[in-house]
Amino acid sequence: MTKKKTPTTKKLKKRQKVKKRCNNQENKLFFGRISKRKTIIALLLFGILLIVATYAWFSSALNVRIRTFRMAVDRNSGLTISLDAINYDSYVDITEDTILNNLVNTYPTNKSLWVGNGLVPVSSNGITNHNSPDFNIFTSEGVLYQRRDIDNGFIYTTERQETQRKKYSYYLAFDIFLRNETGSPVSDNLYFDRSTSITIAADANEEMQGLGNSIRVGIVKIDSTTLDAPATAVQNLSCNNGCNAIIYEPNSRNHTNLSIERARKYNVNLVNGQRFPTYAVSRAGGPIFVANTVSGSPNIDPNYFTLQNTITEEDFSEPIFEVPNGVTKARVYLWVEGQDIDSLETNSEGTDLDISISFVKDTEGYTTFNE
Repeated sequence: MTKKKTPTTKKLKKRQKVKKRCNNQENKLFFGRISKRKTIIALLLFGILLIVATYAWFSSALNVRIRTFRMAVDRNSGLTISLDAINYDSYVDITEDTILNNLVNTYPTNKSLWVGNGLVPVSSNGITNHNSPDFNIFTSEGVLYQRRDIDNGFIYTTERQETQRKKYSYYLAFDIFLRNETGSPVSDNLYFDRSTSITIAADANEEMQGLGNSIRVGIVKIDSTTLDAPATAVQNLSCNNGCNAIIYEPNSRNHTNLSIERARKYNVNLVNGQRFPTYAVSRAGGPIFVANTVSGSPNIDPNYFTLQNTITEEDFSEPIFEVPNGVTKARVYLWVEGQDIDSLETNSEGTDLDISISFVKDTEGYTTFNE
């Protein structure tokens, strides 16, 4: 009878290593199968809940660039303008350098927002808090579809925050300072001059012209102080619960044939030459079905959208606010209003804007003072 050999310690260790290696390989295969299952499940879920951009302001792929932007005042009446409350002139040019790069040296606390990748559609109804100079501006990251049901897409809206200077913003925002030297105790009225205009590049296609018709300019009057106040004091002026804002809507009556055709799909009758109301986002949240987001539609959701009160060229005879003998701080906004009916289902190929905002004041102070 042959005696069974007992494995040596060396052989036992070798067998244990082989067994461990096999177990590791089995574990890898097992967990690999689990990982694949997770990937498949994730893909299935992605197919069920798919993000797609259709309605323009729900997308972040648009590209409307600012080619020129100048703000000017009628200097002959004692009015000058500045970006830092130090250097005043009859005009300021708005560029990345003037409101972002150079301004750090003379106005270090500024919260200027530049559009490094171009304007992206957002939505705003201006300010809701008279103690804050910041517009309430909302975005959405796309349309969600459950079970690929394209008739029931929905969105969530998010409010943007302005906490610091930024090069890549969806919209433009910066401060201006208006110096009004009249010597009068009575404030003058400030108006938009008739030379104010926003034009789109001449070679822009019809789709881009619709975006050009959706531009908005917002201005918040923050506060005023004396002519001899230090620049830092002027820069740090705050609302004191007295901020007021206006929204200017250029090209309010212009609608392209493409915009008219797309509006018809939502049962909205758009007529070129007639002003059409915009219902802007008023708060963040959701879900909001796309069918309930279209301005002018009877299905507009009143929980998330309210009528945007704007002024047009027809209102230029009315003052936008008063400027006393002193320095007034204001904040300026420029954006593409995604809720504008002319922004329906836009896919941007890129275009350029030329912007000229001019202010003129009356001589109310002079007239009243001299009577």
